[in-house]
Amino acid sequence: MKNLNVLLFSLFLSVVLVGCTNKEPKNYAYKIMFIEQEQFVEPYPTRVIITPEFVRFDDGEGSQDFVLFDRKNKVVRSVVTGEQSIMSVHPKNEVIESPLELKMTEKDLGVLKDAPKVDGKAPKHYQLLVNNKVCSDVIAVKGLLPAAVKALAEFAELMASDSKKTLPSMPADTHEACNLAQDTFAPTRQLKYGFPIQTSGDREYARTLVDYDANYKLDKKLFELPKGYNEYTVQELREGKVKFEKSI
Repeated sequence: MKNLNVLLFSLFLSVVLVGCTNKEPKNYAYKIMFIEQEQFVEPYPTRVIITPEFVRFDDGEGSQDFVLFDRKNKVVRSVVTGEQSIMSVHPKNEVIESPLELKMTEKDLGVLKDAPKVDGKAPKHYQLLVNNKVCSDVIAVKGLLPAAVKALAEFAELMASDSKKTLPSMPADTHEACNLAQDTFAPTRQLKYGFPIQTSGDREYARTLVDYDANYKLDKKLFELPKGYNEYTVQELREGKVKFEKSI
């Protein structure tokens, strides 16, 4: 695993300038901007908008494709404009055991030296291990945007419940301990230390917080689904029940 991305220090300076408070208002709207990096892929932005009712993930201003998490009704919908489709993912109630032993441990590497403080708090560095292998590094700020942490945990738990539905059908040789822990059996593990301002892991992946607005001027249309799109569930897609119109 490479050293933690040096982007943290250059990009994170902009975050420090934005005020925040630990006291979460009853009604809130947060806009959070990340830069994500993957092997063989140019860095790309991810915008996350969080309210008590919804979480929206997209590429930023003007995005037509997006993922919308309806927190009240517990459903995730993925909107793809090019296909004019909306795929929904609902929570599952599967109870399964991991096909591999997952011994999960953590290393607290302490306060990150020379890093700017956020809301008066110094970021801390943790390593998350499975079966004595370092699966990911997390730099987190305890007490930062706790409502956002809660919303992201709810999203992760729903997606993990769906992962449990498909896991038994996956070939045994594709099972990997780090992925099993993160995607299925311990999906909120990276959120237990506070708001993660940077995470990095296998396959050269990294996500870095670059900015957030705790007083975002929300356009409620961002949470509206387009009309007339082909709607189906992820289960229907897996069962081959979905037909797509050929684009001209």
